[in-house]
Amino acid sequence: MTSNDVNIVLVSNRGPVSFLETDDGGFETKRGAGGLAGALDPVARRLGDRAVWIAAATSNVDRAALRAGAVDDLRDRLGYPVKLIDIDEHVYDLYYNDVSNRMLWFANHCLWDELGIDRFGEDALEAFNEAYEPVNEMFARKIIETSAPDALVLFQDYHLATAPGHLRRLGDRHAISHFTHSSFCGPEGLDRCPAPVPRSIIEGMLGADLLGFHIPAWCEAFFRCCERIDAVVDRVAGTVRFAGRRTWVRPYPIPIDAPELQEQALGSEASAWAKRFREKAGGPLIVRADRAELSKNVVRGFEAFGRLLDRRPDLRGEVHFVACLYPSRQSMPEYRDYMERIRRSTDEVNARHPDSIRLFLKDDYNRTLGALRVYDVLFVNSIMDGMNLVSKEGPAVNERSGALILSRGAGSFAELGDHAVIIHDPYDVDETAAAIETALEMPAEERERHARALREIVEKSRPQDWIQAQLDDLEAISRGGEPQTPASPSN
Repeated sequence: MTSNDVNIVLVSNRGPVSFLETDDGGFETKRGAGGLAGALDPVARRLGDRAVWIAAATSNVDRAALRAGAVDDLRDRLGYPVKLIDIDEHVYDLYYNDVSNRMLWFANHCLWDELGIDRFGEDALEAFNEAYEPVNEMFARKIIETSAPDALVLFQDYHLATAPGHLRRLGDRHAISHFTHSSFCGPEGLDRCPAPVPRSIIEGMLGADLLGFHIPAWCEAFFRCCERIDAVVDRVAGTVRFAGRRTWVRPYPIPIDAPELQEQALGSEASAWAKRFREKAGGPLIVRADRAELSKNVVRGFEAFGRLLDRRPDLRGEVHFVACLYPSRQSMPEYRDYMERIRRSTDEVNARHPDSIRLFLKDDYNRTLGALRVYDVLFVNSIMDGMNLVSKEGPAVNERSGALILSRGAGSFAELGDHAVIIHDPYDVDETAAAIETALEMPAEERERHARALREIVEKSRPQDWIQAQLDDLEAISRGGEPQTPASPSN
């Protein structure tokens, strides 16, 4: 049997599309945000009616489309059925914003000290108990309601960390995987969540037969959390035994779709932006492209660039920094505050060194692709990142043999670090400034050698290979075998 012979249930907070209202009172769709839709949609299309995608109705328009029956039309549009869960708006807000994107995101990225938060309290625990857990159980019940008993169930991300455990408690025997798309800090992150949240998260994840993370370091962090609840960890085999069950833990570094990206980067809009950026820069061009989000460490990046210009008069007016950012989670105070800090830090550098930073704060993918085509230095100084796809996208489309600056905190460092200028400590502004200086002064031959190597790495595989490896491993486990993907090399 192959994975093409069995039913596949894809489960995520966001679905493959979201709905928009039309002027005539109907609905149209747009592709779901982020790389998840791009990775999973081709698999679902290939399987057709043997796949089903279960997701939440994430907006009022989604909920209206669901009630109007518009979701049923997606089978014909996409080639496979989609099932949306209608969740009370207030409950969804607590589950998604208060728990998933505040408490768990901060925990997974070790952002407590960055935010000045000692720990979350009773309000967070109440949201976890009254929203996060019930929503995760709703997903589990929807799976039982809509899928065949022999289907393979693939949960996606920290929004649904406890859903595998709920599925098991309901007596379900599906073969289950869960993939965490963020970083995974480990006990240092989870321990600041109120009890019993840390234990509930780990026990919930261990309801899965297969757990995936981007890199071995995140697998190891999970193992350390498992040892906190007295689970039996075998790092050599890459397994955890708990409550009479065995869970396999594997790294699956997500790739980009380089050919698709390269085609889009050559489009007319991206090309026009590339031309503008190059003409405006004149000299060396530094580019960053990120969500305006705390883990991306944007402010320290601008401060480092400013310090470099302070001590290098010869670079003033010659080197320019283009930042293509887009606002993220602006309903949350921490993110609104960080957006203001980003603006202030940009203004402070430009006050000392006029027009040295061009800051864009609207999501425009063609503009970003244009910038990536023509950078001399691509700047990634994340505190902690599950992967960081920009560090892969840049080398795939860049036309100037640009250098890559990469923090050790980025998941992509495991694959790309040998060919990057390294930031060992992303909190160290002086070290970061020195890294920018090194990248700007890298000899042409060395830049070209590293750029070729980076491009070869990011072109090796595609998102379809990434999800297929997980499907093949889960199917092998469902038949009593072992996953083909090896355990973490560090094990």
